[in-house]
Amino acid sequence: MLYFPLTAIINGAISAFLGVFIYSRNTKDPKYITYALSCLSLVIWSYGYFFWQLADNASSALFWSRVLMSGAIFVPFFYLHHLYLLFNKKMEKMDRALIVFGYLAGIIFLLADFTPFFIKSVQNKMFFKFWPNPGILYHFFLVIWIFYAILSLGILYAAAKRKRTYIEKRHIKFIFIATIITWVGAFTNFPLWYGINLPPWGNCFVSIYLIMVAYAILKFQWMDIEVIIRKTLVFAGLLVSVFAMLVLPALIIQEYLFRGAGTSGRLIGLTISGIIIILTMRRIEFFLVNVTDKYLFQKKYDYKELLRTFTSEVLMVLELDKLVDITVDKLSEIIKLKSAAVLLFNEEDQQFEVVAQQNIKDPDLKLIRPDSIVTFMEETHGYILVKDLNNKKIFIPESIQEIIDKLNAELIIPMVIHDKIVGVLSLGKKKSDEDYSQDDLDIIVSLSKTLAIAISNAQQTMALGRKYAGEAQQEKMAVIGTLSAGINHEICNPLGIARGQCEAFLLNLKDGLYKTKTDEELIAKAKDIMAKVIHETDRATAITKKLSQFAKPAKGDSELVDIPKEIDDVIGLVGYELKLEKIEIEKRIVDGLSNIFVDRKQFQEVLFNLIRNAGQAIKEKGKVTITAYNDKGKVFINIQDTGSGIPVEKTKQLFNPFFTTKDPGKGTGLGLFIVRQVIEKNGGHIYLKETKVGEGTTFTLEFPAASAENIEQKAKVKK
Repeated sequence: MLYFPLTAIINGAISAFLGVFIYSRNTKDPKYITYALSCLSLVIWSYGYFFWQLADNASSALFWSRVLMSGAIFVPFFYLHHLYLLFNKKMEKMDRALIVFGYLAGIIFLLADFTPFFIKSVQNKMFFKFWPNPGILYHFFLVIWIFYAILSLGILYAAAKRKRTYIEKRHIKFIFIATIITWVGAFTNFPLWYGINLPPWGNCFVSIYLIMVAYAILKFQWMDIEVIIRKTLVFAGLLVSVFAMLVLPALIIQEYLFRGAGTSGRLIGLTISGIIIILTMRRIEFFLVNVTDKYLFQKKYDYKELLRTFTSEVLMVLELDKLVDITVDKLSEIIKLKSAAVLLFNEEDQQFEVVAQQNIKDPDLKLIRPDSIVTFMEETHGYILVKDLNNKKIFIPESIQEIIDKLNAELIIPMVIHDKIVGVLSLGKKKSDEDYSQDDLDIIVSLSKTLAIAISNAQQTMALGRKYAGEAQQEKMAVIGTLSAGINHEICNPLGIARGQCEAFLLNLKDGLYKTKTDEELIAKAKDIMAKVIHETDRATAITKKLSQFAKPAKGDSELVDIPKEIDDVIGLVGYELKLEKIEIEKRIVDGLSNIFVDRKQFQEVLFNLIRNAGQAIKEKGKVTITAYNDKGKVFINIQDTGSGIPVEKTKQLFNPFFTTKDPGKGTGLGLFIVRQVIEKNGGHIYLKETKVGEGTTFTLEFPAASAENIEQKAKVKK
């Protein structure tokens, strides 16, 4: 009968191919080696079976029956060891003991295989001319063989029950079924040994198992076989490209340019071909890798990379615009999507709007509550998948299909937090045209939930920013009010004096008090009054100039700053308010105080904030003392008040954003936080030097003193 030799040839050929293919993938990894050995055992069994079928005498049939059994003996032992390595990262003592016992038993049976203790003889059974008769050790072998076959099924079953991805479970289930088939097929060989007339028709099941394993390698990328496939394809492409570039230019040059040139023509052609190969080889390799990625391996992406990217790069972003842009970019890049979009709910307009997108048809799309797609998502919190997991087109109402088309969407997922949809994640087709799998859905739906939290956090941060920006604006208005009081005093006084001088002169002139004065005396009097007016208007101009300079935004450029002058200018702005509160300002500035390199405007704002805060800390009359001195190449500025002081438990929070010691509604807590940011940006430091409740507080500013080298360096930079 041709059936049995034919199945033996097929089984042997497939086993040999799989064994070599898997072993070449990794020649040092035990799980690859054990699988290759199990394939080798099947090869020996298959071809031993083939030659046994062709034997024409009893002695030859007995020899080949012992050869085929030498392969069959080790199949379950190698296979069990392979499964342990594949699915159990850490083997227990019992596992190791079973493996060792299996190999020892296999060696004993192999040694006995060519003796009558294992196969006693051959005889005619059913339609087989020479079927083996079991020896005494064969019975023990059969029990152990069946035990290890069942044990391998148990390992596969336990592996499938563990927490795994959908693809992994399908892969294990697939191999589990294939293993059952092969064990059942192999088992049909045993009854006839004991005179039970059941022919080994199940040998074809072994072929089915091998074909299923080959399919699993390609379909599920079993044992990371993708890399070798890619390398093979890229190598083949490079080989063809090199051959084409080597032969074609040589032929063209020899045929058309150097016809009849003989050996020199061929050398020139080969030289030009070599140059072309050198210049283009790397580009061709990149092209081939990209092509294999695009058309063969586009569907596979690293779930771990997706999770890692979102955890480290996306979900930590608190700027909403940046968050949604990165989300679309990363999803498109990692999953390799043709299109993607994020829509967020606009509370004011009560609609979902596109805030980030790539390659969708209608970026201005709006989704409002009456839309059936919004109603569906709000009621079910479920996703919409254009095709189900069995690659069947799902019926979608026309109204929803229109929106799907505008989004170029294949998968639409609501982003839900606290049972409220804050946004919609729309994903288009994969560039490979592969459908979304259960694994894809598991990972992306989970990410959408986490993304909803990140979006909610970003929105709350924006809301807080607007809230505190409003309070900061109120505080700024209060500062302007403070400045206005000083302006009123500093400007109105000199202007009042100037006006009074002019009015007195005109009234005296009208009342005839100057009748006795000569023209020269009147001119002299007028000159005197005008000089006084000019002096007072200069005073007013100076204060407005100070205010104007203070109000200008900082340029962010460092310059050489004279500290005493800046202190005087700031006191000129805030001093009048302090005088009204009966607060004295005292300056203790050493002679020869070093200059510093800072942004002048920012330095003025820092001094203004600290001096004003010091004054506000004093409930009744008191003193603000400003001390400045040099020490070890640095400049120190102390701002001390005789105010209420700060409790010890609050000192650690002083420079935190939104912390304030002022009464509710009178401060945002942004003052010291911003002051520290500005000072550090200018190369300095600020710290609380001392504070005592009921006695006062001292803050210290520290800046590097400007040295001659620094001044020269800065001058060169400006040039």
